[in-house]
Amino acid sequence: MFANPLFLWALTAAAIPLMLHMFQRRRTVVTPFPTLRFLKAAQKRSSSRVRFENLLIWLLRTLLVLCIAFAFAQPVLKNAAGGILGRTDRDIAIILDGSYSMHYEMERAKVWETCKEGAEKMINGLKAGDRVCVYLAAETPVPVIEKPTTEHATVVQAIRALSLTDASAKLEDAVAMAVRTLEQQDGKREKEVHIFSDGQARSWQGFRESADQETPSADREARASISRESREKIAFFAMLAGAMHPDNAYPASLKVSPALMLAGQSARVSARIGRCGPAKELSVALLVDNEEKARRSLTAEADTETPIEFVLSGLEPGTHIGKLVTPQDALPVDDSFEFLLRVNRQLPVLIAGTDDSSRYLKAALAPGASDESVKTISPDEIDGTDLRDYQAVFLCDAFPLSGQAIMRLETYVSAGGVLCIFPGERADAAAYAEMKILPAFPDEIEPVSPEEAARTLRHVPNKPGQVVTFSLALPPGTLPTVALKRTLALGELQENAATLITAGEETPFLTGRVAGRGRVFLFTVGADRTWSTLPLTAFFVPIVHQLIRQGAGASVQPTHLTLGTSLPANEAIPLFREDDTIMTPSGASLGIKDAGDRTYFIEELPEIGIYTRAKASGAQPEPVLAVNTDRSESDLTPATADEIRQWTGFKRLVTVQDPEELLRQIDEHRNGRSLTEPFLWLVVLLAAAEWWFANRALRARTGATEKMNVDLAGKVTSA
Repeated sequence: MFANPLFLWALTAAAIPLMLHMFQRRRTVVTPFPTLRFLKAAQKRSSSRVRFENLLIWLLRTLLVLCIAFAFAQPVLKNAAGGILGRTDRDIAIILDGSYSMHYEMERAKVWETCKEGAEKMINGLKAGDRVCVYLAAETPVPVIEKPTTEHATVVQAIRALSLTDASAKLEDAVAMAVRTLEQQDGKREKEVHIFSDGQARSWQGFRESADQETPSADREARASISRESREKIAFFAMLAGAMHPDNAYPASLKVSPALMLAGQSARVSARIGRCGPAKELSVALLVDNEEKARRSLTAEADTETPIEFVLSGLEPGTHIGKLVTPQDALPVDDSFEFLLRVNRQLPVLIAGTDDSSRYLKAALAPGASDESVKTISPDEIDGTDLRDYQAVFLCDAFPLSGQAIMRLETYVSAGGVLCIFPGERADAAAYAEMKILPAFPDEIEPVSPEEAARTLRHVPNKPGQVVTFSLALPPGTLPTVALKRTLALGELQENAATLITAGEETPFLTGRVAGRGRVFLFTVGADRTWSTLPLTAFFVPIVHQLIRQGAGASVQPTHLTLGTSLPANEAIPLFREDDTIMTPSGASLGIKDAGDRTYFIEELPEIGIYTRAKASGAQPEPVLAVNTDRSESDLTPATADEIRQWTGFKRLVTVQDPEELLRQIDEHRNGRSLTEPFLWLVVLLAAAEWWFANRALRARTGATEKMNVDLAGKVTSA
């Protein structure tokens, strides 16, 4: 094809060298002259060479004229997609990478803005009959314009209105959805897919699992896939606008220990600082309630994560907002990591039992008479008490219990609560059988003879794979001893249960079990003096306090969560109530779904930052959630063009780095490759060759008289 075929008329100029060549052949008049016999002999030997030289010069001049004509006619080498008779209409899918790594700031602009600019320029170059659809790659693909349309202005406005999220993106899902849309269109149109991304390897690695295999038909309904035929026939263009050598540092992960903090304790904040780029010296700051508490320097190793640790002390009771900060760089969205520090003055505890049976326990948990962290109720009041207000519940001689009370206690434990049970006089062993979450079911109450009363309490070592554990901290060289009067004989241990302390060598003294997210602990003696001397020993207080802390540590709410997470509200929010209103960082209400049976689920965490709770009582909002981005997205290591081709399996894939190169590649794909420049270079070469050859031939040519010699006898001879 020719982009300017009118200039093909100039091909007739190729006859000019031939005409000039013919005109130069003058007609000669033959006049006999005897002495010219020597000239004729010389002419016969040189005439063939002269004719050959003239033929070459004529060919060079003719080719020179032809190449000039072809160059001005702008020949185009069409590819298979272009067709022979001209360009066909197209269905085009545009996919914009919506991951937060697109926030990366380049010299030109943010990668996100550059990609939107490239998409807009590409659309502006379309024909009126070309149709376009647009998808945003996110955790779940977002169809911006789901069906291909010829309203190009509308498409441009939709792209301009797009905003970038702070989440990661599954690029392969968005591309698969767009390809399926193109496959469903009618008509024999050429199909193109344009992907605008930063070139981050993580975004493209999702294609590897499905590049060489077909997705089963049952799975295609749930998740779009790209067929092998589409990988081979559809033209894919990928603009990789990110940095070739990105530079980024970020807090990658963070852990606070202990998980459950009490006033006066020190907290250890262990973190890992990620680095993309060469090793670099960084200054990392730890802030609490916007006040810098510590700062450390470290050398962040190249393309890896480097550990760092801080120690916090002197925190007042309450919920504090912590923040780990790295120096600002080209990707500021991941330069800080927020978390919550929950410090309790003392854990809220509920004691359900008679006054006589709970007297010593209350004194152990609340030495001060005005301590409101410990509340005592009768066993009959369990039905009307919201157990979620308490970190631990103690039952002291509380059995038998109603079915409603047992159900509420089991629900409380399953949601992460701690239940500690002391037997008593009100019930026999059979009354305990209704509670299915016990570590072991009692068989009978056994009296202990005075001769065997003295028992040494021994901590049972944890076995491999044991779920529930217990640590009895004792001063060096001491062994706690109690005098038993009666014990609760137990049957076999249930699933996820273990004996934690024995009285003597074999008699179980304390057993524990994991039930849901919570813990159940069962003593074989009561909390009063009628069963043993335990309440009078120095080990009673540390044992009950460790039970609360050990169990509560397993069910404490996380210090931070990841954007997009879905989970039960009570697992994330301390003491959550159905009438609580949880506000996002932007001030919107967080969506919480009622799943029935007093179970509530957070459908999705939509924003990064600190979430607050507004109680129905109108109290001051308090921070309850800290949400951060998925830090795996902060690894900006780019993928090469060869890696992308290998991972995707796209046979017709073109990768570019900027909008200008994209437009050039698109034009070449749609209109064919222009051969004007090669023809112009050929004109230059032919002109130089003609000039050199013509001048050389002229200098080398000699006349007939120059080829004659006169010998000593006066005879004329030809050379």
